[in-house]
Amino acid sequence: MGAAPVEAGIDAFGRSWRGRRVTVVGLGRSGLAAVEWLRRVGCEVAVTDTRPSEALSMERQRLAALGVAAVETGWHTPRCLEGAEAVIVSPGVPESTGPVAWARDAGIPVLSEIELAYDFCPSPIVAVTGTNGKSTVVTLIAEILNAAGRPAVACGNIGTPFASVLSRLTSESTAVVEVSSFQLLHCERFHPAIGVLLNLGTNHLDRHRDQAAYVAAKARLFQAQTADDWAVLNACDARIVQLAGGLSARCAWFGDNRSNPPRLRLAAETRAALTENLQAVLQISRLLGIADPLAWQVIRSFRGLEHRMESVATVEGIHFVNDSKSTTPDSLLYALRRTAGPVVVIMGGRDKGLDFAALAEPLHQPQVKGVVLIGESRNRLRALFNGSPTVRECHTLEAAVAAASELSGPGTTVLFSPACASFDMFRDFEDRGRAFKALIRAL
Repeated sequence: MGAAPVEAGIDAFGRSWRGRRVTVVGLGRSGLAAVEWLRRVGCEVAVTDTRPSEALSMERQRLAALGVAAVETGWHTPRCLEGAEAVIVSPGVPESTGPVAWARDAGIPVLSEIELAYDFCPSPIVAVTGTNGKSTVVTLIAEILNAAGRPAVACGNIGTPFASVLSRLTSESTAVVEVSSFQLLHCERFHPAIGVLLNLGTNHLDRHRDQAAYVAAKARLFQAQTADDWAVLNACDARIVQLAGGLSARCAWFGDNRSNPPRLRLAAETRAALTENLQAVLQISRLLGIADPLAWQVIRSFRGLEHRMESVATVEGIHFVNDSKSTTPDSLLYALRRTAGPVVVIMGGRDKGLDFAALAEPLHQPQVKGVVLIGESRNRLRALFNGSPTVRECHTLEAAVAAASELSGPGTTVLFSPACASFDMFRDFEDRGRAFKALIRAL
């Protein structure tokens, strides 16, 4: 799609957005990106956010620069929907929030920022969802494509909103999009050429009704695909195998070969050498027409992402690892499997209603020399241990680092893998991870 249709407010389906009134609910990253794009294509925009005005000073400055005057802060009222033809909802906004419910009652379409961006995207899309490892897979695919001389942009739930990169995309580039279950709830048309479901753990039960609802939200990634598209799926997860029976797209498997055609078969040595998520990266690369040697080269040289099993420093023989992106029990279990030798775990934060029972046995293994609990979830987590292993409780992250250091010794890893959300003590997982790294640097 050229520049002219965009400036004229015409989306990829030939529909004009110029002059339409749209309400954006939530002023996080994706909400602001949606506002900026909507203004670019000529929409009249209203904004509503429950945070007080004084907490949104930077956001209000950006809105003023964009010419957005209809800004409601501190609460939601039905007035924010007056004249609205569509509502864009940020992923952090629950389904029960007033504007979402009011819009549905009034028959006003409710879209995620991902769906809005898809409507204007000129590029083929690779979309990745799952409980663990999405950001790493998205980053690797974009790096492999770029290494092959094919322009690609990693975006979406990884931290760079899809709408914010639209001006950089062309029909010759590829959008590699990380998609969360919350974003998928408000997608109807979103249509990736390659959709990827890495794994299904337990997550976000504070927002999804139950585990079945969470799985159903993830499955929405594939709902608009056709027989010309691909679904890349984890053959080691029985729920994903069952889900595959209802898909229209062709299936490419990792973890096990199942029905893979010859060109997509994974040798036993490959499955032994690569984690399941890295096997998914290899399969996606093959579907994109990239030779295995180049994909392997990029995979082997990849240094990892910030806040994801990030090696921070070794101080007096103690290795400190920042895994602040860990917001679920499954994430902590994954981190423990990747940690060799004795370990002291710092965990806890905002309780999302998840079941921590699966952590009890792994945290009682001889490898675990101690656990330090922080945050709102301390009371629930304490019940896992009954005095073994050694457990400390701290009210601040600084005290937790000090306690973990006391429980450690040379050759021990202090693993900061909270298994909980950050919002009780920090702005987000990035803020939490940077605070941890600052404390380690101070040592």
